[in-house]
Amino acid sequence: MLMLVRFSELDAKGQAAFLDALNAYLYASPQQRRRLRDAWRLHDYGAPCADDPPCNDPPGLG
Repeated sequence: MLMLVRFSELDAKGQAAFLDALNAYLYASPQQRRRLRDAWRLHDYGAPCADDPPCNDPPGLG
């Protein structure tokens, strides 16, 4: 439930980015899913994120 609360606190752009990343994960092969999980674990979510790619791209798909 905590994830749903945090999702509801995102603005429209953040919700769209989350849903895009989730969709990419759901349609990924097992190998791609592993790479996505590894990239998400390594991502510094505390760092400022400008509107420049690859920051807004789902991690592991670039």
